[in-house]
Amino acid sequence: MINILNYLLMFNIFAGGFSFFCSPFEFCIGYLFIIAFLAAYIWCYRSIAINASFFIIFMVLTVSSGMNVYFGNNTVLLMTKQVIGISAMGTAYYLLFKINGFEIEKLFNIYLRIAVIVAAIGIFQEFSYMIGLKCGYDFKFLIPKWTFSTADCGIMRVNSIFMEPSHFAITMAPAFFVALSNIFKNNPLYIKSKLANVLIIASYILTFSAIAYIGVLISIMLILLSFKKIKYILLMLGIVPLLIYASYYHVPEIRGRADAAIAVVSGKRKAIDVHHSVYTVISHAFVAYKSFINNPVFGHGLGSHSVSYDRFIHTGASYGFWRKGVFITNRMDAASLFVRLVSETGFVGVIAVLFFIFRFRVNRSDNKKLYMISNAVFILFILQLIKQGHYFYNGLFFFVWLYYFTKKTEGFKSVEIEENREVKSAYTVHQSGA
Repeated sequence: MINILNYLLMFNIFAGGFSFFCSPFEFCIGYLFIIAFLAAYIWCYRSIAINASFFIIFMVLTVSSGMNVYFGNNTVLLMTKQVIGISAMGTAYYLLFKINGFEIEKLFNIYLRIAVIVAAIGIFQEFSYMIGLKCGYDFKFLIPKWTFSTADCGIMRVNSIFMEPSHFAITMAPAFFVALSNIFKNNPLYIKSKLANVLIIASYILTFSAIAYIGVLISIMLILLSFKKIKYILLMLGIVPLLIYASYYHVPEIRGRADAAIAVVSGKRKAIDVHHSVYTVISHAFVAYKSFINNPVFGHGLGSHSVSYDRFIHTGASYGFWRKGVFITNRMDAASLFVRLVSETGFVGVIAVLFFIFRFRVNRSDNKKLYMISNAVFILFILQLIKQGHYFYNGLFFFVWLYYFTKKTEGFKSVEIEENREVKSAYTVHQSGA
């Protein structure tokens, strides 16, 4: 029974594109898995539990969100959707670790097994597109919000069962880090099959997504730094600029967005006149800035960004942030978790998230597996802050608890290692005295 629940909740990480309806709110198939899991847990254990620190921080943000509803910066419906979603997802994935005895490697392995299948689907998708087999690459019949796009070189941008390539890039980032690490090092961890490693790397590169290539750069930097030798640090200082140069000049999708962003920041062009994805990011950042200035401590509350967007976007008309009739994208989630946190949670939320990420990261450890898990999730967090603004889309809270318990486990391991050293030292002294 536990194994079934494990796979249901782990599949939820990849099932964000499978939805039943989108109005008055989006209801993904994964939400059913969460409801079923919580119901099964309560039925079996007649209780429920949650981490105390998570509960306190969440309650502070909920109360501040309620105050913003009172002052007209938010609505009851928008706040309620986020409160229910965050509390349900946060609790469910915490309990998932609890019923598995906090065996982080067991759950991480399940994530990787599914990731390999998802990567294989992506490669099959690309192959189907090349031979003209539409049913093999166009998944709209199965996933209503699935989108199709091609790179300037004429081949399909892989997104597998995700709605778009950037979603694939973020969720698959930990698996990519593991696969790339295994290519660099002689002793593969977690994913032993060379074919599986190659499938993940190839599918990731074939997304032709800017956020994926940022993930590639961060992965290479962390892998080279893990060798802890000056020659690898120097190699990193040479490789990273070279990859940036190659990405800019040989991937038109990246060059176009970079040029557009530079043109807007330098004042040469208005945001409304450049690539739509660049306009989206800059316009939401403007709205978040306005919300932050209005309430820098707590922001405008969970779920409030769309209200802030309608309230402030018109005030940026002179900068090109608004024009009548322009199609609005990511109005609800701000297209970036960092931007959304600034808008909805202010200084308190941003500091709490950044503190969590850097406080619980495993920087160095005698346990290479724990180091790999922690840094794999660290990359996902960075990409999520940059691009994906949903608080619980694609099982974000699984990675939150995985990251947290990896650090806790690493702490226990360090204590055990130190105790073993003390025992060995005492034994040596005893033998010497004898």
